[in-house]
Parts: sequence; structure tokens; C-alpha cells
Amino acid sequence: MRRLRSGFDTPGFPVVIAAVVNLFLLICFLVWLPVHRLPRYGMSFYLPEAHYRMASFSRDNLYIVTVTAGENARAYAGGVEVPGGIQGLQARLDEWAALRDKSQKKDVTVMLEFDPAVSAGEQQRLIDMVLTRGFRCSLIGRPSVN
Repeated sequence: MRRLRSGFDTPGFPVVIAAVVNLFLLICFLVWLPVHRLPRYGMSFYLPEAHYRMASFSRDNLYIVTVTAGENARAYAGGVEVPGGIQGLQARLDEWAALRDKSQKKDVTVMLEFDPAVSAGEQQRLIDMVLTRGFRCSLIGRPSVN
């Protein structure tokens, strides 16, 4: 059986220097990369705070409605209870629509805030009630507690 022999009996000086430099660069790269470039696990960071979203709405084109849950659900418009509950809210929306049409205002927004116990079906019914009268509808939410 014949043995294969390298053309070089002993590696030359440049080959040894190149291997040592490559090994040094590899070690530096492996030490430097995780420290400065990869995400750090276990460290806390803070997201920038969001600006106050209500500041983007014009107050003269905005109505805020709060709806409570239950068989005798109550509605509040601008912090004042609407007599008649949901039926009274329908009449109030009709009044606002007439005022909007008379003053030629566009983009009037009704912001709805629901009690957490209000069902999703009731929420959708009230949203549809607002949208069918030609208003823009926004929902007011609460932050979730973990």
C-alpha cells in the first residue's frame, strides 16, 4: 500500500503565521460578536412611551359614550346619563346626526366605552348603530392587568 505524501515536508513560516492569525481572529470574533451584536437575554429594556392618543381627536367633532351591562343597560353621553338606556341612546345618536347634517361637519367620531361585562354581540350591535348613522366609531379600551 502506498502512502500519500504531502509536497511540503514541514509547513513553512507563512503558513504557520496565517493559521495563528486566523485562529486569533476567530477567537476575537466569537468573543466580540455575542457581547455587542446579539440580543442579551435576561436584561430588561424599556419601550418608548406612546403619546396620548386622545390628543389626535378634535374635541368639537367627538362624542364619548359609555355603556354599562345588564338587563337595564345604561348609557352615558359625555358623562351624563342618557334617559331611556339603549333606546335613549338611539334617539341621542339621531339628534347628533341632525346636528352634524345641519352644521355640515364631516368626520364626527363617536367613541364607545363598554363595561367589561357587556357581551360581544351587544358591542357589535351598538357599533353598527353608530356606523349606520354615518359617524366614525372608535372604541375606548382599558389596559389589561397581568
